[in-house]
Amino acid sequence: MTLTIEHTEAEGTLLLGTSRGDGSAEVVKALGWRWGRSIGLWFVPRSRDAAPKRPLIEQTARLLREAGFEVEVSIDTTTGDREEAEARRAERAQARSGRLADRAEREQTKADQRYAASRKIADGIPFGQPILLGHHSQARAERDARKIRSHMEASIEHQERANAGAAAAATAAAGPQHRHNPVTVANRIERLGAEIRRMERALEQSAAAGHRRQDLEDQLAIHCADLEHWEKVRAEQLETGQATNYSRENVSVGDLVKIGGSWHTVARCNAKTVAVETGYSWTNKAPWHKVQDHRRQTQED
Repeated sequence: MTLTIEHTEAEGTLLLGTSRGDGSAEVVKALGWRWGRSIGLWFVPRSRDAAPKRPLIEQTARLLREAGFEVEVSIDTTTGDREEAEARRAERAQARSGRLADRAEREQTKADQRYAASRKIADGIPFGQPILLGHHSQARAERDARKIRSHMEASIEHQERANAGAAAAATAAAGPQHRHNPVTVANRIERLGAEIRRMERALEQSAAAGHRRQDLEDQLAIHCADLEHWEKVRAEQLETGQATNYSRENVSVGDLVKIGGSWHTVARCNAKTVAVETGYSWTNKAPWHKVQDHRRQTQED
């Protein structure tokens, strides 16, 4: 039997050609692969729109071969259109939000049912009626009390799961919008730039070879494509006024700047950051892209 380990940017790392009971599941599951019910294939988690995990792929291929399989490996590192990649990411986020919302709804239904069950038993007991020790009703009263407690505890547990699921669904749904927040975009550009410089230094200074060097080159290509994409996004945000572009060229000491919704007096203007007064002996620094608004010291409110 021939199996194929295939990696593409859009689909991630997949294992094709397996069948139930053929022995491949025991091998790949132990390596962290997961079964995707919707696609009917084993996959590497978080491998879509990411560089291939070559050491894992090679280890999987080796162990499958040792288990008696013929294994082919196909790795396509072509960097696709970043807007399409973001669209796929948004689609996955919405799908995840939907799944979480459905799960939260099921948990809410269970919480309501268990609460209703507890109330049904409690409503059949006169208000304030104690358990009458030694009375023929004692066993039933104690049994009812246990059932009420059990239903209430289960209702609380399901309610907590429902609340957590609803919050997670909202977070997942808001993810794509948050990724395009102007401050988030600027932070991402800085992080990508720093990562690219680090990788370039590592490739220049290190004698890394084999998988290590290939991994760096794969990740570097993705980071470069991502940086180009997000720089275009920021340029559009600056052009449309969604993002600000303050610097020491247009802000002076003593001016007011708005950061995080609050106004602060500028203490120093640096190349990459602005330092603001705090009312104490120290100042706080923030990158220029976090400055939301600006007032000159002579400007009236």
